[in-house]
Amino acid sequence: MANKATISKKDERLLHTKSGNRCAKCNIVLVDRSVCVGQNAHIYGEKPDAARYDISKSVEYVNSEKNLIFLCSNFHKIVDTDVLLFPAKVLFKMKSDHEHRVIQALQKGSLEYTYAELEVITSFLVQEIGKKSRSVNFELLRLQDKIEKNQLVEVQGYIDIGLLSVSSVEYYLNRQPDPSFAGKLTRVFVEKYNDLKRDGNDAISIFNSLWDFACNDQSDYKYRSAGLALLVYFFEKCEVFEK
Repeated sequence: MANKATISKKDERLLHTKSGNRCAKCNIVLVDRSVCVGQNAHIYGEKPDAARYDISKSVEYVNSEKNLIFLCSNFHKIVDTDVLLFPAKVLFKMKSDHEHRVIQALQKGSLEYTYAELEVITSFLVQEIGKKSRSVNFELLRLQDKIEKNQLVEVQGYIDIGLLSVSSVEYYLNRQPDPSFAGKLTRVFVEKYNDLKRDGNDAISIFNSLWDFACNDQSDYKYRSAGLALLVYFFEKCEVFEK
């Protein structure tokens, strides 16, 4: 198993997000309710005795998300045991193909999720309101500027997917009989964002944690897409992340 101590939290969270929290080989869900049973496998090995070790690769590159593939324990063992069948070239293609399928599934989910999915995740979220009340004072900022200022360029593709259906989220929120419903959700997101930031998380980790939180850690792509749209809705409105 990849040594987590050598991999930054940012790279780990980015890897899991791009993998859809699933094994790049068998597609089984590896992160459930924030419990991870998957393994961050190196494509080019980290040490001289590791599979596919290449002395020309820097330590920084070897332990970056670019050189990692998210696998279940069974396939991690297989790819490291049979290097002839699974050379670096094959694993890079496996990683790329899997991440492309995740993007396609999220895009499809953004077009297919219904208010039923939004009802499930928002019902969960409004129950998460803490006892502390924090004021919200974010000003509007051009979306691209906000993405760059908050160092979220690496997840911009997912923000773009969320933007596909923010109008559906807005329509859903406007249909709520409780006029304070949107405000309650805003408070939930702001409190969660502040807690994550106070704990010293980087921007990518915060975004990914908020996304998992927004969909109640659901693995189904419809819920993942609905949660992403909800998060991006508040991101675009400048309710979460810095202005």
